[in-house]
Amino acid sequence: MRARHVCAVLALGIALAPAALAEPFKVSVDQTVTLRLPAPANSVVIGNATVADVAVHDPMTLLVTGKTFGSTNLLVLDRSGRTIYSNMLAVSDSDPNELTIIRGSTGAINTYSCFDKCRATPKVGDEAGHFSELMATVSGKTAAAKGQ
Repeated sequence: MRARHVCAVLALGIALAPAALAEPFKVSVDQTVTLRLPAPANSVVIGNATVADVAVHDPMTLLVTGKTFGSTNLLVLDRSGRTIYSNMLAVSDSDPNELTIIRGSTGAINTYSCFDKCRATPKVGDEAGHFSELMATVSGKTAAAKGQ
């Protein structure tokens, strides 16, 4: 009897191992990545919409956008309600042209984009005043472009 239980536990462990070892789908903050599906999607559900967003390009292609640092899950179902894709999404930062400055004892963070020269850029996690000032500039430029 005990041997049968041990075999059942081992079989369950082997069956679940691929899911436990699956690498998360990775995307960077403020970047979009294409995800090709093995079958046509009918329903797409993201666990935490503040971390990432998903747009359906066509039934076989999703566009995954990282919104803020963190992780969540993505579940895609076919027309019959069967799972055709299920995985964790890991949203991180991997821009080699970005500079983060941590100021003083308060640990205030300011982020800069350094392609041709370094310029301040708003980034989730930046010091509130720095972030607000940059967002006001971006909003002002957007309004000017619209003729407002």
